[in-house]
Amino acid sequence: MATNSDNVTFGFIGLGNMGSMMAQNLATHAHSKGLPKVQIWNRTRTKVESLAVTSYCEPAGSITELAQKCDIIHTCLANDEVALSICREVFQARRKEGLILADHSTLYPTTSSRLHQEAARAGVSFMSCPVFGPPAAAKSAGLLIVLSGAEHGRDKLKSYIVPTLGKAVIDCGEDASKGALLKILGNNCILGTIELLSESFTLAEKTGFDTKLFYDFIQQWFPAAAWINYGKKIRDGTFSGKTGFTLPGGMKDAAYIRRLGAESATPTPIIDQAWNHLTTAKAIGGESLDWSACAAGMRVTAGLKPFKGEDFTLQPGQANGINSPRAEQ
Repeated sequence: MATNSDNVTFGFIGLGNMGSMMAQNLATHAHSKGLPKVQIWNRTRTKVESLAVTSYCEPAGSITELAQKCDIIHTCLANDEVALSICREVFQARRKEGLILADHSTLYPTTSSRLHQEAARAGVSFMSCPVFGPPAAAKSAGLLIVLSGAEHGRDKLKSYIVPTLGKAVIDCGEDASKGALLKILGNNCILGTIELLSESFTLAEKTGFDTKLFYDFIQQWFPAAAWINYGKKIRDGTFSGKTGFTLPGGMKDAAYIRRLGAESATPTPIIDQAWNHLTTAKAIGGESLDWSACAAGMRVTAGLKPFKGEDFTLQPGQANGINSPRAEQ
């Protein structure tokens, strides 16, 4: 692998809400350094073609082709099954010596460990690099990035990922499972915050308190990104997942937290309740909602309409997937 940053070829696999933003920022970095175009691949080909038109990226014909061209590959994938499949395809490809694979997906710790071991046998450095932040933070390179894996790989990534992809790094050391573990612990805090906000806003509405005034209090007393961003979504009922984190992803993360709790004999009562509310929201409004729709499940429990503003309720015969919001009557 090229050790001089002037010679590095980057690749990016997984162009969802987060990955597409991160790939654009990586492309801007590559262009500014006079590096080759970023090689990109995604299962949905239209996303690849669109990004290639608007940024300094080049579509790869296959994962194998991308792996053969790149020195460092970034991935941002939906779940463990997809990550195992795609990463193994990278490992099996005839590729440049010393390839680094930096995975930004939210994976279970044992999955990250397995990929780290399989990568080592294939001569690849697998780095567990999950990120904290919504798509808007990915777009502005405002993510908090976790690093874990081999020291040489961490040092290489640190040389450019801030400010290219994020605002700061938390280095968790050599053990690739630690990055994945920190991501789950962090998501426990975030989903717990969403559950608490759901309860608090519902209680405010049920008692006749002005929710806008309550949100003013949150901004003043809890000036953290999760409280402010999710508080606004819950206050207004803006649960579209088009630019956020959808319910399936949120439920996957909640399942990870509950599994980790079960395996370590640690109760997770807040997340258990959030799981119930996420499940209710999915049953009513479908999979395309943002995970802040947890509040819709809480509202139903309290005897309120699940949605305010836009009504995301699935209509009879409508598939439990992408739905078309209609104005509340």
